[in-house]
Amino acid sequence: MVKLDHISKSFGSIQALKDVSLTINEGEIFVLLGPTGAGKTTTLKITAGLIKPDEGNVYIKDNDVTDVPSAFRNISFVFENYNLFPIYNVYKNIAFALKSKLLRVDDAEIERRIKLVSKDLHIEQLLDRPTSTLSGGETQRIALARALVRQAGLNLFDEPLSNLDLKLREELRVEFKELHKQYQSTIFYVTHDHDSAVSIADRIGILHEGVLHQIDTPENLIKNPVHINVASLINYPAINVLDCRLVGKKLNADGLLLYELTDAELHAIEKVTDKKDFQIGLKPRDIKMGKGKNQLSFSGKVLNIEYQGYNKVINVDLFGSNIRMITNEIVHKEYGDEINISFSKNDVLLFGRDNGKRIK
Repeated sequence: MVKLDHISKSFGSIQALKDVSLTINEGEIFVLLGPTGAGKTTTLKITAGLIKPDEGNVYIKDNDVTDVPSAFRNISFVFENYNLFPIYNVYKNIAFALKSKLLRVDDAEIERRIKLVSKDLHIEQLLDRPTSTLSGGETQRIALARALVRQAGLNLFDEPLSNLDLKLREELRVEFKELHKQYQSTIFYVTHDHDSAVSIADRIGILHEGVLHQIDTPENLIKNPVHINVASLINYPAINVLDCRLVGKKLNADGLLLYELTDAELHAIEKVTDKKDFQIGLKPRDIKMGKGKNQLSFSGKVLNIEYQGYNKVINVDLFGSNIRMITNEIVHKEYGDEINISFSKNDVLLFGRDNGKRIK
């Protein structure tokens, strides 16, 4: 459906995108996940034709549209700030694109489409309202209705839920998936919000500082990240990262032994790199309280405990680093108390410190 082929883009001395290639399949929700400044919106605007790449090509349904104006790409675009027209009421905002000289949809068809999408989005009672009277959630629904009523081949969404409160984001994520199934549209969605990405995406691309590191299903990205940036962005809370050094067969952090490698493990590392400095990644969910049998066990000090519903995030001072773990157990610990933690050697992710790449 959509193919970005070796896209690069700079703004002055800032390179926003570096040789980005991706393919979005017909009918899927593809999410580009990355922190602020990663290049997500630039990627979306290049796909839409609002920005032209310095290098590379954009294809939609096998057609090279790199030089095709946005109006002729059969797309809809929902901006982060929604961009509703304050001089029009809700009905006229939704109908705006359909009345353009390019589409020229007749009034009866416009009314039919708006009636249908308004019912699906539960906004029938808002059609006569001025946009200035809408809440954040209502505004988001209007922007979504304006995109869906267009019946475009490709729908582009730029952080559409970022301005909403947590409860409303959760509600709309559920509705978003239901609407996608109903309208069978192809969606390109960019966000910095981990929860939005993993809850709605068929596949996710991880973008960091203009580099696209990996594309896969949410589950596979969590299980098999190829770069430390992928592991950090796809896990919530973010993985714990410890600097470590290989001395002989021993992997040390701050001079303290983490564990000793087998000959096979050492050989596997030496086949990839001759470096001795690494980083290890530990998912908070893989760390347990207490000394586990056949586990790597360590003693640290409690820093604080964050309560997240049934779960608790315990921050532990280990080797001078703040290590976070998640548990739903009852915790009778306070600041400064000693705590034993353990994890499996198989749960340790090893990355090159110089390039961030995963070493298996």
